[in-house]
Amino acid sequence: MLPSISRRHQFDYPHCERLEAGNVPIAMTTSQIQILDSALSDQIAAGEVVERAASVVKELVENSLDAGASRIDVEITGGGRTSIRVVDDGHGMGPEDARLSVQRHATSKIRKADDLWGLSTFGFRGEALPSIASVSKFSLSTRPADRPDGFRVVIEGGLVVDAGTVGIPTGTQIDVRELFYNTPARQKFQKTEATESANVSEAVLRLALANPTVHFRLRSNGRVALDLPPHRDLGERVRAALARRGAGPLHSAQGRESLPGGTLSVQAFLGAPEDASTTSRSTFVFVGKRFVRDRPLLQALCMGYGELLEHGRYPLAALFLDAPAEEVDVNVHPQKLEVRFASAQRVSAAVRHVVRDALARAPWLRPPIIRAYSLPPASSPAPAQMALSTRGTEGGSHTHRVSTLWPTNATALRDAPSSSQEETPRATEEPAGFFASLRYLGQLDRTYIVCEGERELILVDQHSAHERVAFERLREAHRRKQMARQRLLFPVPIEVEGDMVHALPELLARGGLFDELGFDAELQNAKTILLRAVPEILASADPKPMLLAILARAANSEGETLDRKTQVAAMVEPVLATMACHGVVRAGDTLSPEQVRGLLRSLDGVDLSSHCPHGRPVLLRMPLGEIERRFGR
Repeated sequence: MLPSISRRHQFDYPHCERLEAGNVPIAMTTSQIQILDSALSDQIAAGEVVERAASVVKELVENSLDAGASRIDVEITGGGRTSIRVVDDGHGMGPEDARLSVQRHATSKIRKADDLWGLSTFGFRGEALPSIASVSKFSLSTRPADRPDGFRVVIEGGLVVDAGTVGIPTGTQIDVRELFYNTPARQKFQKTEATESANVSEAVLRLALANPTVHFRLRSNGRVALDLPPHRDLGERVRAALARRGAGPLHSAQGRESLPGGTLSVQAFLGAPEDASTTSRSTFVFVGKRFVRDRPLLQALCMGYGELLEHGRYPLAALFLDAPAEEVDVNVHPQKLEVRFASAQRVSAAVRHVVRDALARAPWLRPPIIRAYSLPPASSPAPAQMALSTRGTEGGSHTHRVSTLWPTNATALRDAPSSSQEETPRATEEPAGFFASLRYLGQLDRTYIVCEGERELILVDQHSAHERVAFERLREAHRRKQMARQRLLFPVPIEVEGDMVHALPELLARGGLFDELGFDAELQNAKTILLRAVPEILASADPKPMLLAILARAANSEGETLDRKTQVAAMVEPVLATMACHGVVRAGDTLSPEQVRGLLRSLDGVDLSSHCPHGRPVLLRMPLGEIERRFGR
């Protein structure tokens, strides 16, 4: 262990040949450590804050918001590399403050270390303006309301070249020209003009989403790219802003969660599952009006959608969190794109619960009732008629077993009335559900059920529809601990390898996950499962892939910080969805009219009936007006 060097020797004799630390001599050569000149250190600091034109726009617009602006105009040319102009009507600055604002670490937002907690402003480090000015030709013109004229300071490459009085309206105007002109290495990593322009537009959109009372306008090469006038509330702004992304109706969700430091407020605006995409570009997460890239929050939002989202897809949604100052640290990223929560698990749980509860009553998940009559009841078949007979894609007959676990589901595909009955519906006090009120027209490609609705054509994916029904019944049976089993004639041994071995004891215990799902299995030896019974719906399926998938999921979740209940739920729902998929009709199966009507009526009895458990849509709707438009009527 090296002895420490005394502070006196360290600073008083930086180039001496011999320094002493206590009684131990330390031989040294001429120092290789140099203090960087201010221009170079400013450029290094700029690299942390300014990645591209979008970074500049973000920092400047945030300063405008901190200044209380009600209107912010942004204009760029050449994707922002040629010029950027940001003009606001905020409170402006006097000459002295204007000069100080372009100095490193000069800020009006904090005075002491404790001020870093509970920040209510965007900028606070005092790095943005000097960093931008060090890598561009920069000018700042500003005027407060109580002064007759404004003040202008011009900087090139970090050096002040001009300063003086200027006539401008109240507010601040900043011009940035020739971005990275003195750092050619940074220029090489810039994208095309179209890409950089899109990045700027995205940066302005994110800021506009969280500030509905401010008028935002963005012009790119003289063309208006974004214009969002003030809106009454957050919901109106989000819907107006995301409409340009092709968003349909957005369902709002709100909730509150108690944290050790106070109360967490959660507000979200959720798009339909079919609006989801393979990237998170249209998923916006805000903490205290700051847009953040927080993977746990993004994951919590997706988990709230549950089986409505296919794996690897992200919803079109905007999530807003307001947390107590003691619960969130915003000073963990140079560009303030990340935050840290003191109670991260509870925050994620709150997001999951709020989103999940809201989706259960989202209006776009259940189509409206469109007719005021129902089909007459029909007698149920005998128990022996519990099999659904279909014709496969090869033309040969085969039978899909429908689980006897729930008689209502099994008979649903057989107890529908004949076509003659459907043509003369009988009015009743109970209006029919949406699906039951559709008029069945036929099958398309033995895959899609073709129906007529109220001035619209509706296609129903028969596999997705039956899968949704079976999944809901399985989930209810699992909740009631009434999973029916089918005993195997001979036990089936299944070999397990790797990390999955460690998950076996807990999963195989009486009352464990396997037992809950309807499997009867035991350990034959340390690495072999002996399977004796399977869930009834899987009586004709190979259980090995599913068992190994359950084990792999359990092994991968051991390191997660989720509570036990959440871990189990995260494993059970995908497994039940897969079980449902294996036990229902498939594309290519021929269904009788009675079976179709029974399936449609069953859909009215389940939640989230517009999507299958894997997130695929159950139905496609084409309004009559759209059909007429395509025919030129």
